Amino acid sequence: MFKQWLLSILVDKRAKILITQDQLEMVATPSMNNTHLEAMLLINQLSKTIDTNNKEAINEVFSELIEHTQEHCKHEEELMVEKKFPKYLDHKQEHDDTLVEMQKVALEFKDTQNIEATKKYVDFTLAPWFVRHTETMDTVTSMFIENSETHLPYWEEMIY
Repeated sequence: MFKQWLLSILVDKRAKILITQDQLEMVATPSMNNTHLEAMLLINQLSKTIDTNNKEAINEVFSELIEHTQEHCKHEEELMVEKKFPKYLDHKQEHDDTLVEMQKVALEFKDTQNIEATKKYVDFTLAPWFVRHTETMDTVTSMFIENSETHLPYWEEMIY
């Protein structure tokens, strides 16, 4: 599915929507789905804003996306800690790495105003990462969270 979506973006450069709701995996935790849909809308908005070449608007939307992503990650990480998700550190590391990269690209854009590099990052790095992360890490994490009462005795025995 991911390869098909990426190919459609590469072939149709006129695509108005970078990530569609159909491309976004729904997970077992409703609050995570809501946050993912908001992130999808912000990534799409950033991509469209970059197309306008309005540098001030690009900075504003990028800042909004970073702030949303920080809250998004914090919420997921709190759920993982609360439910004692065994792969918490791996999942958190991916969040941390992505946030650092987003902040770096946003800062570089403020300094250089390089629209082409920023567009390339959003459309070909950030958007595919977000879809892939949701399909893989968040899906597994959410299944664990929603079934944590079943898993908890097993993991407590393994961990403690």
